[in-house]
Amino acid sequence: MLNEAYFGEIIVTAAVLLCLITLRFFLVKMIKRRSPILDKAQRRWINRINNSTLVLGFTILVFIWAPQLHTFALSLTAVAVAIVITTKEILMCLTGGFLRAAMKPFMIGHWIAIDDMTGEVMSINALGTVIQEIDTETKTYQFTGRTIEIPNSRFLTASIRNLNFFKNYLYHDITITVQHDNIDFDLLIKKLEEIVSFNFTPHEKGALAFNKIVEKKSAVDFADPSPQYFIKTSDLGHYTFTIKLFLPTLEAVKVDTEVKKQFLSYVYQFRNAHREDNKAE
Repeated sequence: MLNEAYFGEIIVTAAVLLCLITLRFFLVKMIKRRSPILDKAQRRWINRINNSTLVLGFTILVFIWAPQLHTFALSLTAVAVAIVITTKEILMCLTGGFLRAAMKPFMIGHWIAIDDMTGEVMSINALGTVIQEIDTETKTYQFTGRTIEIPNSRFLTASIRNLNFFKNYLYHDITITVQHDNIDFDLLIKKLEEIVSFNFTPHEKGALAFNKIVEKKSAVDFADPSPQYFIKTSDLGHYTFTIKLFLPTLEAVKVDTEVKKQFLSYVYQFRNAHREDNKAE
């Protein structure tokens, strides 16, 4: 049984809707009567009539039901505020999960970095994302054994870095500093290139192929995967050699260690030989 307090509003609402529907019907019929096939102008006028009657009807209904809507809105707002306060974190997680699903910044199996955490995505659900932490500080890129649960709400405020490119190959810098005394620079750089070439050759073919795949997929021209050499001098005049190599991620530290060991061993032998020559003289 209808509430008698709303009886008047219901009657007025029904009358208004009936008048608007009748008015719309006759106006559209008048326009269509001009020709059997509608042109662009007729379609525009019909669209304007439909939109105008809809807006007019909605406006009139708001004025008719304004007192009741005000009371209902206050009650609804109070309930909504209470729900939001008690479930704020859950709602943020759901919103963050929806944002991640819509933008797809990463998928399961990708390497990502968020805040100071880096790891491989193991699972994704509506409330959180689970990653296996990867050691990037020592650049070994091995799993640390720690599992991190990231609430999806973090995706609303923190930037996400997709590191999936580095999962297979990465640009690795090998830095070696040598004292300038008793060093033949030309001979030294020649020997360094020889050592680097020897250690990079087993990985060269794979590095070139992967570099081409990534460039084609991303449409970006990446740095040359071949060894690149940079030389600086310190405040004390020592030589600092930097070699940029494109290497398999899990082999980078091994190649780094081998190049340094072979090169520093050569420098040591070179200096000892130089000292022996000086003693002989």
